[in-house]
Parts: sequence; structure tokens; C-alpha cells
Amino acid sequence: MPWRARDVRPVVLRRRASRPQLKRDPLGSSRSSHLGAPMTFSFTLTKLAHWRAVQDVTRRTLAYKLCWAFFGGGPVIILVVAAASGRDVAAIALNNLVTLFFGPFLMLVGFPLIHLWTVSSFHKNNAVLKSPQIFELTPSHLIMRGPLHNSEVSWGAFYRVVETRHSFLFYVSSKLAYFLPKGVVSAVELPMLRENLSRWLPGRVQLRGPRLLSAAA
Repeated sequence: MPWRARDVRPVVLRRRASRPQLKRDPLGSSRSSHLGAPMTFSFTLTKLAHWRAVQDVTRRTLAYKLCWAFFGGGPVIILVVAAASGRDVAAIALNNLVTLFFGPFLMLVGFPLIHLWTVSSFHKNNAVLKSPQIFELTPSHLIMRGPLHNSEVSWGAFYRVVETRHSFLFYVSSKLAYFLPKGVVSAVELPMLRENLSRWLPGRVQLRGPRLLSAAA
């Protein structure tokens, strides 16, 4: 069973599984040191890593951005209009605290808590999520396997790959993504992983940091 992170309803509602977090191979994991070679990452998923991936996917959806535009922009517009009309902005804000700040509170606190609850429910009595996970990235496929599951997806099936602060998101559609937690990728391997993904999925990769210096030279 593959690891997916999805959209905002609480993102994970329609997703089947996602599993990141770190636990390296006892032998250091079989990772090749030369460019273009398959890269293998072993880890055990934690709720925190799963929740972070859900958050990463959610924040990139149109629905989430529209929610911010409505819940965040609405109060700002109300206060700007009040100020422009010469009314007491402070008094209006104090008299309408719930109306003005419920939306931002929902976005900043409510949705993250809903996502955390959803992730926790996925992990409850889920043997697949609790078992060790192996991600193998080859020139042609992303292979995800463990004691209870095995999945292989060609790079041609991916819509895009996005690197975030906490994860690499492998989108198969605009709302569905598998993910690899960055915590399992060492500082030495990270530039190589970026370079390999750029080569294997040209034009479909959004990265946060530099690739291999040797490749750019």
C-alpha cells in the first residue's frame, strides 16, 4: 500500500496512507553514491511526519487558498472599509472579535487539529502504517514496499514532484500525492536526490535547494 498525502478535506480523508519518518537501515541503508543510480530510503512512519505531509499537501490546494482569501481577507476588508469611512476601527474590532477572528483561528488552529485527528485515526490499528517502509527511487520507477505491501509506479504517472520543508511530494494528480519525509535523506544525499529527480522527471520538479554542484559545473 502506497503512502499518500491528499487534499483538504482534511486532506487525509480520501487518502489511503502516507508514511514517513525516519529510521535508517541498521547498515545505513543501501544508497548508491553515484549520480543516476537507484536510491533507497528505509524508515518507520510517525504520526508527526504523516501530519506534516498532510499539511504540506493541503496548503497547496486551491480550496485552502480560497479559504484563506475568504477567512483572512474578509476581516481585513471590513477593517479597511471602516477606517476609510472614518469609523473607530478599534471599537469595531473589539465588538466583533468572534466574527473577525473565527476564520483565521479556524485556518491556523482548527484545520491542523482536524488533520492531526484524521492522521491519528489512520494509524490506529493500521498494521501497514506501523510497519517499516522502504522507498526506492530508480531511473524509471518509484517503488514503495514493506512487509505488508508492495507498489511500483512509473515516473510517467506523476503529475509533478514538489520539495517542501518537511517532505518530497510525488503528485499523481492535483489532489493526491505519495510522500517521502526529508528527515530520512541525509545532507550528503539530498543534492543527489534533487539532481536525480530533475533528470528523471524533467520539467515536473519544484525544488527548494541546490542540486549537485558537480552537475552544474
